[in-house]
Amino acid sequence: MKSLFLGAALLAGLMAGTGSMARAQCAFDQSVPNANAVLDDPRPAVSIDFTDEFELNEVRVVALADNSLRPTDWTRPAAQVRATSFRVTEPLPPGKYLIEWNGYLRRHFHADGGSIPFTVAAAGDAPPEPSPAAAPPAGAAPRIGSDLRYPALLGAGAPPPGR
Repeated sequence: MKSLFLGAALLAGLMAGTGSMARAQCAFDQSVPNANAVLDDPRPAVSIDFTDEFELNEVRVVALADNSLRPTDWTRPAAQVRATSFRVTEPLPPGKYLIEWNGYLRRHFHADGGSIPFTVAAAGDAPPEPSPAAAPPAGAAPRIGSDLRYPALLGAGAPPPGR
């Protein structure tokens, strides 16, 4: 009987612990530049949108080559925000960088933060413009997911209708 009670108590604790983790929310919604973007502008304009009002405590740009901070014109807001924007004030040399942010999501009672990696390309190394996709022949049904790793799981491996 004692072991049954102990087992039930452990199970209840496990469920309570995982339930609270599942309720945690991340404040990040989207950004410019997007994660892993390759930029040709060495002084990018940056914007970060959040899902809820967020007490934003710090935003910084870090060069990954030497972990140095790069100057920006960001200032800490006096109130909670749903977005922030700023510019890098000195040209960034070609290389890899992180936009790091942290603060407190009061609505969900927890600290939150993250990083957005991006690259500044050397002059002439900017990624080529994507070429427009060829239009499918008239009347052809598009085959979604044919270039996916497991296309059959999404129905792309199924034969076309009528066969």
